Amino acid sequence: MFLQDRVSPYLPYLPAGLALILSIPVVGFTYLWDDYNFLTNAVFYQLHDWFPAADDPFYRPISRGVYFSLLDLAGRGGAALGHFLNLCFLVAITVLLGLFVSRVVGRRAGVMAGLLFAGLGAAPALVAWTCLDQDLLAILFTLVGLHLRLSQRNGMALAAIAAGLLSKETTLAVIPAFVLFDWILGRKPYRIARHAAAYAALVALWGAVHPAVRILVARGLRSGATGYVGLEHPERWPIHAGRYLLTLLNVPAFWPVPNWPVYGVVLLIAGGSAAYFIVRQAEFVSEDGSPYPTISQTRFLWLGVVLCAGPLILTSVMIRGWASYYAAFPALGFCMAAGVGLASVPFRAQLAALAIFLTLGMWSRGGVKNPEETTESNLQLVDTALKKVESGFRRLYPQFAPNTQVVLSVQARGRGSIYIHMYAFQVLRIWYRDRTLRAVRPEDRERPEGPERLTLITPDRDVVDIDPRTLYARSASRREPDYHQVEGAVRAYAVGLAGSGQTDDAVRLLLHLPEINPGLQSVHRRMAAMFLYADGRDREGAAILDSTVALPRGLALADLRAVLAEQPRGRVFDDHGLRAFGISTQDSAAVRELMRWFVSMKYAEPALRFAERLEALSPGDAEARVVRRRISAFLEMRKHLPRGAAEVD
Repeated sequence: MFLQDRVSPYLPYLPAGLALILSIPVVGFTYLWDDYNFLTNAVFYQLHDWFPAADDPFYRPISRGVYFSLLDLAGRGGAALGHFLNLCFLVAITVLLGLFVSRVVGRRAGVMAGLLFAGLGAAPALVAWTCLDQDLLAILFTLVGLHLRLSQRNGMALAAIAAGLLSKETTLAVIPAFVLFDWILGRKPYRIARHAAAYAALVALWGAVHPAVRILVARGLRSGATGYVGLEHPERWPIHAGRYLLTLLNVPAFWPVPNWPVYGVVLLIAGGSAAYFIVRQAEFVSEDGSPYPTISQTRFLWLGVVLCAGPLILTSVMIRGWASYYAAFPALGFCMAAGVGLASVPFRAQLAALAIFLTLGMWSRGGVKNPEETTESNLQLVDTALKKVESGFRRLYPQFAPNTQVVLSVQARGRGSIYIHMYAFQVLRIWYRDRTLRAVRPEDRERPEGPERLTLITPDRDVVDIDPRTLYARSASRREPDYHQVEGAVRAYAVGLAGSGQTDDAVRLLLHLPEINPGLQSVHRRMAAMFLYADGRDREGAAILDSTVALPRGLALADLRAVLAEQPRGRVFDDHGLRAFGISTQDSAAVRELMRWFVSMKYAEPALRFAERLEALSPGDAEARVVRRRISAFLEMRKHLPRGAAEVD
């Protein structure tokens, strides 16, 4: 009894220990996806995340501007600081949730509510991905507001909700609960009209400055109006809502179902032991003489329902995609209601329910097969890939000179998301803390103002440095670089040379590549002729082709599609490539074959160009028309992706 007497006052705090245990596997992650956009704004002293901007529909100055400025100050330790802060937010949420429920309906229910939130399978992802501080802060400010509202410190509660809105827009969905708070809990709602007016004024002021509101209204609230936010197609509402409800119950909402995580058994034993100890201590707590005033459980359940339903409906209706971590906000109300229910059942039933809940939560954290699901397991895959690439870069390049242009051939595609991180998110600037560093695709290479390095990331994420003058290649792993991988990088670099006006350098490079077979030699020579044709130097191009082995039509098309798939911005070699590879520009069958290949390989721009070419050759062609419309719609939609929206390779 001595231990129980000592522990009793701290019971609502103990579920935070379970949250800490279950978050252990993710605290060492690096920055991922959108993190780099917000860090870049901080590193470059840009104010996109501090003040509203017309081109950014998400105005979240607290969770982006303030938060990522702090991480920038930490330098290379920023990722560790971010995960530490997110873990602190998660712990604070668990504690505040338990304390709030304890204040309203009793300590035992508070302990259960805290344990349920700590055991939510989607919760560790909020720690794993640094920029999900946005969700954590919005939930945290909501809980602070609930405590203040319960204490009738209404002005400060309003300020807490304002901070939540400036952290993430989902906070909007809990405002009805704050307006109706006194009425729901059975307190005399003397000032309900005043509360309604105050929160309405807050929402009006927020809407007046928030760019997403204007964008959504201007575009008729349609799906994807701000990239991934807009009124979703109604047939998707029940699907999304159903998956979120399953996530709240820790039932894996994926198909095929996840694999069991490698750390699952150990973590489940540790977390289960902690949960058993906490529930055991709660069993001996007497609610008699509690300093907290209790309120009807039925009324409190209604508060939980309102707090759960608002974010659940808003997310299901207004978000194009689905991600398990979106369930964390509605989990606030769900855990309140479920905690009350769990506190009223016998001890063994509590243990059984929590054991099932924790086991399902652990299972839901396992590996999923769909790479587009934003899950903890997929975050871990990206974390592993980025760490290997960063290690390779640091091994080859301890530092870069100022204004270095890294001409980077990324051949590692797929679930590691290396491609988008290197180009769109410009991670080298963050890794090396150098605002002048720039990574470009070889085809987009520009005449450099400073040093230039040609680098390759292989399919197995090794990093290779290539000297374009000597063609000497060295890898971070110290293995002999693969010829075909290096050849692909050098060939792409030649395209970039030609695209940036250095045709002679491109031709010279291609004609002096070490050749391992006549087929590759033919491709290199035909590419050199293509560049010369593009510059109007027909006689020189023809001279090269005169001494080049002829290609069968099928092989020429197979080589040509790889050559034309990625080209420099602002310069297109299609006509000259067809000519150099011996394919007539009037050959509609060849054009169709190339179009189909570009579509199948998801090369949008060349697919659109060849669809338009096919329509010109065969007016009214149904296949070309469908491809043109689909690709045009996709490219138009891509223009509206917000800065910071994550994409998948």
